[in-house]
Amino acid sequence: MAVRIGTSGWSYDHWADVLYRPGLPVARRLARYVEVFDTVELNASFYR
Repeated sequence: MAVRIGTSGWSYDHWADVLYRPGLPVARRLARYVEVFDTVELNASFYR
């Protein structure tokens, strides 16, 4: 059984200096996220 670890999104301002290097453009956050995590939960369409 495979276990995947991710989060409920990838673009959070409070992750600056934790996951994102200082000055990283918002447009590059997903690219940085996938360097660390291999899955993400997006349920925005469920709530719309």
